[in-house]
Amino acid sequence: MKAKIVGISIVVAIVAALITTIVFVDPIDVSPPSPKDEYEGWNRSGAFAINKFEYKVGENIFIVANNLKPDDIGNVVFVMPNGTTKYIVIPFDGMEKSGFNQYFKPSLSKNKKICDTNDLIGEWTAVFQGTNYKPIKFNILNETLQGEESIFSRIC
Repeated sequence: MKAKIVGISIVVAIVAALITTIVFVDPIDVSPPSPKDEYEGWNRSGAFAINKFEYKVGENIFIVANNLKPDDIGNVVFVMPNGTTKYIVIPFDGMEKSGFNQYFKPSLSKNKKICDTNDLIGEWTAVFQGTNYKPIKFNILNETLQGEESIFSRIC
């Protein structure tokens, strides 16, 4: 008789534990975690992103393209604050590569008539020719990266 009472007590305890678990514990999520966006917080437009919204004179500007579609074919054109000078043109073709990363450092150039830092300072625009992506705007501030001051002395 004692064994029967112990057995019933164990069954009752198990049933009570199951009911408590069902009522008070949320279901366990067994789905795979969603991938984290590695470009979260970047200045973005469609498949393109640059790493910041503001740069000091002398800083590198990083651009990435991720998940380009096969019909994404064109050029990224970085236009200087004067609105007309193309600083650099980066071609892309989603049919050949679905992504790329590249960087450049805006600097002075006699050939491009970029004579001093005042020519670099202001709002730049990255235009995505051949696509419907909106341009990305970013600023180069009137601050020079420490250690780069001598590189940005007037040259023309």
